[in-house]
Amino acid sequence: MKRVLVFGICCCLGGCQLWGTLINGGHRLYTIVADDRTVADDWADVQLNLQIRDALARQKAALVVDIEVTVFEGSVLLTGAVPNAETVQAILSAVWSVPGVRKVYNYVRLDSAPALKDTALEAAVATQIKTALALTPDISSVNYKLVLENGTVYLMGITASVAEQEAVWARLKNTVGVEKIIFLTRPKMEN
Repeated sequence: MKRVLVFGICCCLGGCQLWGTLINGGHRLYTIVADDRTVADDWADVQLNLQIRDALARQKAALVVDIEVTVFEGSVLLTGAVPNAETVQAILSAVWSVPGVRKVYNYVRLDSAPALKDTALEAAVATQIKTALALTPDISSVNYKLVLENGTVYLMGITASVAEQEAVWARLKNTVGVEKIIFLTRPKMEN
C-alpha cells in the first residue's frame, strides 16, 4: 500500500512539475520584462546559494540534503530539520563564513527528517501555490521566492504594495497544507 501511495504521489508531482515548468518557463520570459531585479541580481543569488551549499557540504555532506537554502539579495533563508543544536550552530557558522551573506533567517527545526511522503506532498502543495500566484493578476509572482516547510510558507522577495501582500495572504491562507505564512519581503523601491 505504501509503495502505491508513494508511486501515486510521484506521478502527481510529475504532472505538477510539468505544469510548473511550463508556467515558470513562460514566466521566465515575462520576468525579463516585469521583474524588479536584473538578471545580474538573480545570478548573484544563484552564486551565493552555491557557495553556501559548498560551505555546508564541507561541514557535513548530509546538510546539503537536510537544509533548504534560499537566497535573495544577500539574505539567506535556512529551513529543514536537524537532530541537535550543535548541528544548527555548525550550519550558521558555515553560512556566515561565506562572503556576501548580509542576513540569515534561521528556521531550521530540531527534529528528525520528514518522511518521503510528507516531502512529496509539500512539494505538490508548493507547486500548486506557485501556479496560483502566477495566475493571479494582482500579484507579481516573479518577485517572490517561496519555500513550504512543515506547513509554513516562507516568502522572500519584493512586495509591490500592501494590497499585493494582502492578495498573496488571501491566496495562501485557505490552501490545504498551509498552516502559517511568513513574509520575509522588502517593499518595492520607486525609481
